[in-house]
Amino acid sequence: MKARPALGRFRSEKAARRYFAGYDAEIGNWPVPLEPLDVRTAYGTTRVYRAGAREGLPVMFLPGMGGNCLGWFHASGPIGARHPIYLLDPLGTAGRSDQTAPLTDAGDQAAWLGEVFDGLGLPRVYLAGFSYGGYMALWQAIRTPERVAGMTLLDPAAFRVAGLPHLAWGLGCAITMMLPPPLRGPLARLLHSDSLNRAEEVKVGISGTYLYEGAQPAMIPLTDEELSAVKTPTRILFGKHSTMQDSAAVARRLARVLPAAEVELVPGTGHAIALDAPALVNARILDHTATIGG
Repeated sequence: MKARPALGRFRSEKAARRYFAGYDAEIGNWPVPLEPLDVRTAYGTTRVYRAGAREGLPVMFLPGMGGNCLGWFHASGPIGARHPIYLLDPLGTAGRSDQTAPLTDAGDQAAWLGEVFDGLGLPRVYLAGFSYGGYMALWQAIRTPERVAGMTLLDPAAFRVAGLPHLAWGLGCAITMMLPPPLRGPLARLLHSDSLNRAEEVKVGISGTYLYEGAQPAMIPLTDEELSAVKTPTRILFGKHSTMQDSAAVARRLARVLPAAEVELVPGTGHAIALDAPALVNARILDHTATIGG
């Protein structure tokens, strides 16, 4: 198996040109105005897009493994109507960030994200994390609890390494996206992923997984001791049909080790809940942020 590169990189100049043609078009068609910011850190320059309200509790969105700001198209307007929002292209993923030093583990990643907070002048941030972004958010709450005002985690990939069912689901989604629209519906229902019916919205973001060689730290499942250290107000939404984990079993575990967390299993959804149920996700985030002081 080919080793993961120490620094993220496009597979070729042609791959970079292809990716950014789609990326720039998506950014240009964003539903709300975006202010691009480049934040220097010890690990490289991070591209952040600021939007939304000028005052209030800031909300930062953390995408899944290999993802970037493009996954939050449907969240920007509703969440930004009440909060300043920040969309990241994480280091080690396709996007407008420029990685110059490796992120070797979750500690490095938490240090990098803390530097992003500093560069943006944000003493406290509310984190919304999908999949691997949920893992990032949990570690940030463990390492720098004073900086994380609250979190909504969307089918967080923090409890076990992805197995064959999840890999098969991902392959099924990739195949379905290439089919004509009339053929997508039955497979989207089978895969519990409604966003496959809107494949054009997600194709550019997903293309980074094969046009770019990622360099994010591997996810190492959190222990009970680590989870019990989380004191940040936390809401967790699991897809009831998630292939990333046994959602019901993880919910029972969290009731034991993280009893203060609000946990919900969302019927009819799988792992890609952030893309498949954006209206529900936005409502849950706004409901939770309303309980937290800025």
